[in-house]
Amino acid sequence: MSIFKSRRAAAPPTTPTISVVIPLYNHARYIEAALKSVLEQTSPADEIILIDDGSKDNGFALAEQMLAKVPHARFYKQENAGAHNTINRAIGISRSEYIAVLNSDDVFAPAKLERVRAIVHDSPGVGLIAGKPGIMDDNSVRQNTGIAIDWLGRAANFLDEWKLPQLALLNENFVATTSNMVFTRALWEAAGGFQPLRYCHDLDFLMFAYAQSSVFLDREHEHIVYRVHESNTIKEDLGKVRVEIAAVIAQALFASGPRLFSAGLTERDLAAFQTFLRNKQLTELLCFFQTILPTFATRAAFYEYAADARNAAAFRAAVLN
Repeated sequence: MSIFKSRRAAAPPTTPTISVVIPLYNHARYIEAALKSVLEQTSPADEIILIDDGSKDNGFALAEQMLAKVPHARFYKQENAGAHNTINRAIGISRSEYIAVLNSDDVFAPAKLERVRAIVHDSPGVGLIAGKPGIMDDNSVRQNTGIAIDWLGRAANFLDEWKLPQLALLNENFVATTSNMVFTRALWEAAGGFQPLRYCHDLDFLMFAYAQSSVFLDREHEHIVYRVHESNTIKEDLGKVRVEIAAVIAQALFASGPRLFSAGLTERDLAAFQTFLRNKQLTELLCFFQTILPTFATRAAFYEYAADARNAAAFRAAVLN
């Protein structure tokens, strides 16, 4: 009889499951690069869900061809419903613990999902992870100068000076896009999904995550490459974009309150806030929105009010003067 007792090997750390959800809209030119960046991840996605949101080009046919033999991929077509609705539907179909969004004109860094899994392992309970975005142009050429690079530089400078991440994101959304966000299904459910915003549903979701959960900003590691081109949604209408930004900032100030600042609430917090207000130039509409926010039972109801065509002229005038 052996005198040695067998010992069971310790179980490896649990690896979180990740679903990649891809809203596709009129991006036939870019979708193959986007899908290639998912399929070639160093740590594969557990599931890929693609929904074509009523495109008028052949992007869905290209995606279908690439994904046809991928056993963990599913793809669908629908009538045009908008980005936030399409993302919400794709997440609702998916089954993993964590969700990674990839807009169809962006690409993942090769080790994005591997990096995310390492962060989750080292920081259990994290609700949302975002990393450093790279910038490329319409032809997939990396950019080192230009408007987008300047914007990221300003964002980094504000964060480095004031050390207030949530306020820094309101000042300049350096996460840049939903493509840069990986988050738990529980957080998405608690948020009521992505809200009915055309331009700022990503910023609203980030603010909800800060108010309700744990956010990990992985600033030293590139997670995505964001494509800057003439068809970026954010370029459509400056007035509407600024009204949405004002609404999201008002909601964030209302929901987070002093959590935007340091624990000591010092004069530096006031100075940072003053700098932020000067940068955004939205103070009048912000004050109005914050004053009326308690009228609305949900974020969605407030955002629908902010986007109501009956108020559009007055709101636009307030943010463009």
